[in-house]
Amino acid sequence: MTENRVQIIVRTTDTERDQVKKLAQEKDVSMNQFILDAIFDSTSDSSDSKSDIKMIEILEGQLAKKDEQIEQMQKLLDQQQQLTLQTNQQIQHLQLEETKETEKKLEAFEEKEAKKGFFNRWFGS
Repeated sequence: MTENRVQIIVRTTDTERDQVKKLAQEKDVSMNQFILDAIFDSTSDSSDSKSDIKMIEILEGQLAKKDEQIEQMQKLLDQQQQLTLQTNQQIQHLQLEETKETEKKLEAFEEKEAKKGFFNRWFGS
């Protein structure tokens, strides 16, 4: 079903008519459609644009906060990696020292055993 259309007459100057015609041609619509779009889009856009601006401000604030959180997390991750590296280096250093001490004890024991005589090895303490 088609809607009943009514005609509304708008009085403009020739210059204003030419401007409307030019703008309508730029959008590739009729002058009538251009005027209807301007009227109905502007009424809904005014409240929408205010809410859009508010939403954009909220989202920008959230984005800035998330950027700060990401930066903080990266710092914490870097610190954790540095601590892990230091801990691993300390563990390796301690293991190396322990290995050296064990080798020294083994060498000392072998030297002591080599100095003992045959009967001392069997019957001595």
